[in-house]
Amino acid sequence: MALKSSILIHGTKATELVIIHDPDKCTGCMQCMIACAYKHYKTFDRRYALLYVYEDPDNPGRFINANCSHCIFPMCLSSCPREAIYKDDLGIVRISPALCIGCGTCNQSCPIGIPRIDEEKNVYVKCDFCDGDPMCVKMCSAQALMLLPRKEALEYLKGRKK
Repeated sequence: MALKSSILIHGTKATELVIIHDPDKCTGCMQCMIACAYKHYKTFDRRYALLYVYEDPDNPGRFINANCSHCIFPMCLSSCPREAIYKDDLGIVRISPALCIGCGTCNQSCPIGIPRIDEEKNVYVKCDFCDGDPMCVKMCSAQALMLLPRKEALEYLKGRKK
C-alpha cells in the first residue's frame, strides 16, 4: 500500500531529508514530543510521541533526541517476518498495522530501538515523517530540530565532531 502522492519540499523528495538534533540548542521542553503525540493520537501526553527526548545521563542539563532516520536500508524492514514494514513512494519507512503482529523484531533490529508497541492496538508504530512535513521540526521553538538533506546533514554532523 504505497503512498501515491509526490510530496516535495523545496524541490527535494521528502525522504532525501532527515531530522537532525542539535543538543546545544535543545532546552528539553519536549514540544516536539507533544506535537508528535497530538498529531498522531490527538493527545498532549508525550508518552504517545514517536520520537524521544532524554536528559543526557552523562551531562545533566543537556538533552538527547532519538527519532527515525527513515534509513536508506532499514534494518526494521528487512527483519519483519510479516513484511509489515515497507518504504512508500517517498521513501518513508512505514509499518502497516493490518500486517503487523506485534512481535517486536523491528524494535530489536533498529540500531536505536525506534519502533514502539501501541499497547491498545498491539502493533508496532514509528515515525511516519508526518508525510514529509514533520510536526516535531515545526514546533521546536529552540530550533534544535532541523530538516536537512541527508548529504548536508552528514556534513553538519561531521562539523559538530570537531
